Amino acid sequence: MGRVVVAILSVLLCMPLAWGQEPERLSLEEALQIAWQRNPRLLQARQEVEAARGRWIQDRALPNPELEVSATELSQGLQGGSTVGDDSIALSQEVDVLGKFWLRGKAGKADYQATQHLLQRVWSEVAFEGNQAYNYLLLSTQRIGVAREVLTLTRGLFDQVQLRYNAGAVLRNELLRTQIEAAKAENAVLEADKQITLDTAALNILLGRDAQQPLALIDQFTYQPHDIDADQLLTQALQQRPDLKAREAAIRAQRNRWRLALSNILDNPTVSAIGTRETGAAGKEQVFGLAIRWPIPFWNQNRGAIREAKAELTKREVEYEAFKRDVGLEVISAIAEAKLAQRQATVWKTGVEQANDLARLASQQYREGDI
Repeated sequence: MGRVVVAILSVLLCMPLAWGQEPERLSLEEALQIAWQRNPRLLQARQEVEAARGRWIQDRALPNPELEVSATELSQGLQGGSTVGDDSIALSQEVDVLGKFWLRGKAGKADYQATQHLLQRVWSEVAFEGNQAYNYLLLSTQRIGVAREVLTLTRGLFDQVQLRYNAGAVLRNELLRTQIEAAKAENAVLEADKQITLDTAALNILLGRDAQQPLALIDQFTYQPHDIDADQLLTQALQQRPDLKAREAAIRAQRNRWRLALSNILDNPTVSAIGTRETGAAGKEQVFGLAIRWPIPFWNQNRGAIREAKAELTKREVEYEAFKRDVGLEVISAIAEAKLAQRQATVWKTGVEQANDLARLASQQYREGDI
């Protein structure tokens, strides 16, 4: 508890003069636009997308050719060449076989698509948190208004009790009770004001801005009941959830890596074009030819890499099916919470109306001396 008090005092005491500035008027739509541009988690997710795009580009790159030049004697300089022996030049290129180039590209592309879906997932989370933070601040703003109204009423009631106590119409315990209620109402105003400070800081941080930026929200709470179709929402979640799409893309990427591991049983050959100048007693003679170097998969048949890639693919497929079931559970839970909230809102609305009528009636009766 002490740590909480210290943290709250630190926030309140360290507020600079920025709180004296004109508050920025902000709608929920504007807040979400700012979050899309400046939220740190979204900025990091965008860089992950760029990094995946770079890896995809690199996966599609062909191996560089190799140039080899040899001379047996340089006593006459580079232009004179060797007086005896051979001079040669060779240009070599590694060649992808069995579709390895395309498999690497497909795997890299699927990884890139997975990061794009994860970016959308992060945006969904940030948008939800932004909506929640905005509504919390809006609720705190309305709560302090109610708290101030209650404080005004309790002070008015205390003044009435004070007058009646002075007239000898009520006992001292009635006066003390109304005095305690007024103190409680004043403390509720202080608590609500503190919560506005904390909720404003939370929203600003979510928007990637300084926590001390003053805000004035322009939207209002609106309640409208909705018909909930559980089957439609579940189908929509399974089709549109970005985290599900990201896992599907990751499975495609791993499947292509498994196929690439199978292709790597046969190593890539290296094709070389060779030009040779032979110098001997009979003079100089130029010879051109081709060479192919191709490892034979006798000892190493890439079995370990194939087994690892296949196991990773199976693991991702199992995780995907389990995650789909988790999504279904989340949808069912969200629907149950939404239905409960709608019922509670109806009950609370009726209760608030009845409580307002009762408060007005009690205040009138107290003024008239009936109670």
